[in-house]
Amino acid sequence: MAYDDEEQLEAIRDWWHRYGRLVIIAAIAVLAAVLGWQQWTAWQERQAANASADYAAILQALNSDDREAAGNRLRTLREAHADSPYVAMATFAVATAAMDAGNPGRAADALGWVTDQQADSPLAVVARLRQAEALRVEGDRSAALAVLEPLPDGPLRGRFLELQGDLEVVQGNTDAAIEAYQQALQAISGQRRSLVEIKLFDLGGAPAS
Repeated sequence: MAYDDEEQLEAIRDWWHRYGRLVIIAAIAVLAAVLGWQQWTAWQERQAANASADYAAILQALNSDDREAAGNRLRTLREAHADSPYVAMATFAVATAAMDAGNPGRAADALGWVTDQQADSPLAVVARLRQAEALRVEGDRSAALAVLEPLPDGPLRGRFLELQGDLEVVQGNTDAAIEAYQQALQAISGQRRSLVEIKLFDLGGAPAS
């Protein structure tokens, strides 16, 4: 029995002699990876907390009707946390305040940052729709139509097509407006659908079969 134990011990010594250094290196690498991941996670959490604080400060400034302070804080947020979803949400808040103040041009400019700098974000589609709406209010209908292209897939497609139809009506392009409304009806439902049907019937059109 003792002989077997001695053989096993010798085998372990031989294995350690062969692979012990690799085991130590691997253990150090794993430890470094764990520590690095923990530091990266902590850094991300700090960044998110800072972005959240900037967002809250922007909302507070808007509630105090201090749009200049809100705009300055938004620029700071964009510079420090350009990829954060808080940037888009803060931009929406600033744009809404600009619209309420009768400044659709400023709203459109603010929303354009999201569509340019966060084009891959799901919120970019919302920003494009709102930007086009702001440009329509401002009276720049050609720019609004350009912002709507390309038409997105998904739940907002119907709203894009409806707004496209509205803009074509103002431009005097009745046929294009009818086509846009017909396509919109295939993508929306509920009360919004009834509204688009009224717009379509007013132009002498009918839902596509």
